[in-house]
Amino acid sequence: MTSSSFVLVVSTIADVATDDVIRRLAAASVPYHRINTEDLPFSRSLTLAYGEKRQGWLELDGQAIPLPSAIWYRRLRSAAKPEGLDHGIYQFCLNESRSALVGGIAGAHTRWLSHPAAIWQAEHKPYQLAVASELGFRVPRTVITNNPLAICRAAADFGRMIVKPARSGHILHGGVEHAVFTSELLPAHLEDLQGAELSPAIYQELVPKRFDIRVTIVGTRIFAARIDSQSDPDASVDWRHTANPKLPHHQVTLPQSLQEALLRLMARLGLKFAAIDLVETPEGDHVFLEVNPNGQWLWLDDMLNFGISQAVADWLRSEAR
Repeated sequence: MTSSSFVLVVSTIADVATDDVIRRLAAASVPYHRINTEDLPFSRSLTLAYGEKRQGWLELDGQAIPLPSAIWYRRLRSAAKPEGLDHGIYQFCLNESRSALVGGIAGAHTRWLSHPAAIWQAEHKPYQLAVASELGFRVPRTVITNNPLAICRAAADFGRMIVKPARSGHILHGGVEHAVFTSELLPAHLEDLQGAELSPAIYQELVPKRFDIRVTIVGTRIFAARIDSQSDPDASVDWRHTANPKLPHHQVTLPQSLQEALLRLMARLGLKFAAIDLVETPEGDHVFLEVNPNGQWLWLDDMLNFGISQAVADWLRSEAR
C-alpha cells in the first residue's frame, strides 16, 4: 500500500451513510482505512510521531497508516464511559483523544472532504448567515439573543417568528439524546420566556414557503430536492419533524445563477461537501436557511435515486488509484 492509493475515513460505527460509501470504495477496489471515533481512546491505540523517522504517517494499534490521497472527515462520536471511571477523568480522556486524532491529521497535505477546521467554522449558524448575506443570498430577518426583551421586540417586528439553535440540533437530557427542531414561537410562549436567558438562540421571521429545498453538494456536483413540506402540518415549519415516510420529494434543477451562488458559498466556507437548506417562497424566490457541513442524504438516494453516495465515493477515489 502506498500513500498515493489510499483513502482514510474518519467516522463512527453508527453512520450508515459511511457504510454505503465504504461498500462502493470496496467494490471499486480502492484501498481505505476507516477509523470509528468511538473506539478511541479506550478500545484502540493511536500513535503520532514528529521529529523521528517512521514507516507510517500515523499508527493505529501499532499498524502503520500512510499519508492518504484523500481524507473523508465525516463524523465524531464519543466512546462509552468505562465502568467505574470518574466522569471528569472520562471527559478529559475524550478531549485529549479527540485533540490527538483531529490535531494529528489536520496538518495532512491531501484532499479533504472536508477539512476539520472548515467544518468546525461552518457549523456555527451565525457565521453561515453572515457569509450568505455577504454573498448576496436572501436571508430571513434574524436576531440572535438570550435577552427576553430583544425576543419580544423581534416578535413585534417580524410577526410570525421561529426559533432554532445557534449551533447544535441535538441535546443530551437525562442521558438521552433529543433532536431540537426549528419551532414557531407562539404568542403564548412570549408570555413566559423564563429560561430563554440561559442560552442564546436564533430568532427569525417565518418565511412563507411553497417548498423546502434540500441541496446536497459533493465537490461541484449539485443534487437538489424539492420537499412538499406544506402538505403536512407537522412538516410545515421544520420538514424533519414529520413522521410521514411518504412526504413528497421531487428532483429539481435550480436556476443556474443560484447554482453558481451555492458553489461560491461552498468555496467561501472551504467545504467540499454540504447539505444546504433553502426555502422556495410562493413567489418563486429562494431564501437561505442554513448549511450542514456533514448532513445526511441516504433517504434522498432511496427516494429519488440521486446517487449521492456514489458521488462521494467517486470524489474520494478520483486520485486514489
